[in-house]
Amino acid sequence: MRRCLFNVCLTCLAVYVLSGRQVLYAQMTDRLYRFGAPRIDTLRKGQLALEIDNISFFKNNEFISTVQKGYTLPGFWLQLKTVYHPLSNLKIEGGVHSIWFWGSTLYPAFVYKGISAWDGQDYARNVHVLPYFRAHIALSEHADFVLGDIYGGSSHRLIEPLYNPELNLTSDPESGLQFLYHSKWLQLDMWVDWMTYIYRLDTKQEAFVAGASARFMANSPESRLHVYFQLQGLSQHRGGEIDITNEDTQTMFNGAAGMGMIWNVGRKVLKHINTEFDIAGYSFPKGCIYELDKGRGYYAKLSMQLSDFNIETSYWSCRDFMPIFGNVFYGSMSTKESNLLYENPKMLYLGGDYMHPLNKGFSFGIKAEAYYYLSGKMYHAETGLYSPSAFGSNTNYSVGVCLRINPSFLLKQY
Repeated sequence: MRRCLFNVCLTCLAVYVLSGRQVLYAQMTDRLYRFGAPRIDTLRKGQLALEIDNISFFKNNEFISTVQKGYTLPGFWLQLKTVYHPLSNLKIEGGVHSIWFWGSTLYPAFVYKGISAWDGQDYARNVHVLPYFRAHIALSEHADFVLGDIYGGSSHRLIEPLYNPELNLTSDPESGLQFLYHSKWLQLDMWVDWMTYIYRLDTKQEAFVAGASARFMANSPESRLHVYFQLQGLSQHRGGEIDITNEDTQTMFNGAAGMGMIWNVGRKVLKHINTEFDIAGYSFPKGCIYELDKGRGYYAKLSMQLSDFNIETSYWSCRDFMPIFGNVFYGSMSTKESNLLYENPKMLYLGGDYMHPLNKGFSFGIKAEAYYYLSGKMYHAETGLYSPSAFGSNTNYSVGVCLRINPSFLLKQY
C-alpha cells in the first residue's frame, strides 16, 4: 500500500508570489522559487519596511534505484529582515536567515548546499542561522549591481541538469556579488557566490562559484510565438594559498547552450506552451573528486501552464556527465553505491505542480515528480566490470507540499 501511494505522488517545491506581481512566460521552477524582484521600485523611495519570508515544506524523496538514497525534508526556512529604500536607485536589506528541520539538533556549521550529502565534522546545535544583508544598486535603466546576499537559486534560470530546484529549500542564501542586465533583447545574470572563507592555517579549503546565465530574445516575449536562445555556465573553485590542507586545487565547470520557443496561447485554461532543447557539458580535474574528467548531455523538455497547474516532461541523454549543483539523476555516477558509474544513461522525467495563491504574500503549493530510466549499464570505476543490475528499479518518485509566507509591513515613510 505504501509503495502504491508513492507511485501516485511525487517533489516538494516551494511556492512563491513576487509580492503580487504576475510573472508571465516563466518556467515552472521560476514561478515557485524566484527570490525577489530584479528591479528596484522607485515609488518606494524613503520607505522602511519589515519583511517576513518563509517556506514551510514537507518533501519526501522515494528513491529506490542505485542513483541516490531516498530521504525526507520536513521543516522550514525563515528570513526576518528590514528593507530600506534611501534613494530611488538603492535598496538595502538586513536581517537573519535560518533553517530548521523537525527533530534535528545538529546542523552543518559551514555554508553548504545539499543537506542529504553533507559529511562534514563541524556542527552547530539547535538551528542553522546566518546574518542576511543585501545592497541593491540600480546603475541605469537596464543594469543593476548587488552586493551581499544576491538573488540566487532558481532566479538564475539554470536548467535542472545544472541546478537542482531542491537547493532552494536546503542551501544557504548565495552571497557575494552580482551583475544584472535587462533589456528588450537580452537578460544577463553574472555572479560570484563565496561559499567558504578561510583564514591563515585554516584546515579547510576556500570555495566559491562563478556563474553566468544569458537569454537572448529573437523577438518580443509578448509575441504569439516567442523564440529565445540561452547560454549558461557554472564554475566552482576549491583551493586557497593560506590553508594547511593537503588537497589539490580544483576547478569544476558545467555549461549549457540551447534554444526554446514559447507559444503564448492566452486561453482561459491553457496559458502557454514551452519547448526547449539544450546541450550540456562538464569538465572536472580527473581523479580529484570524481573518476570522470569531461562529458556531455542532451536535454529536451516540453511544459505547459494550465490555469494554476503546470505539467512538464523532459528527455535526458548523456555520456560521462557530472553536475556540480544539478540533480544527481542527470549525472553518470551513483551517489548510493561506491565507485559505480553509468554508461550512456537515458532518462524520462514527468512532473506536475499546483500553485494556489491564498492572498497577497501567501501561497500554497504541491508538486509531484517521477524519473524513469530507459537505459544505461552500470560498471565499476576501477575494475571496469559491469553490474548485472543497472539501476535496481527504473523509476524514482518524489512528492511534497509547501506554504510560502512573504508579507511586508511598512514601518515608516521618510
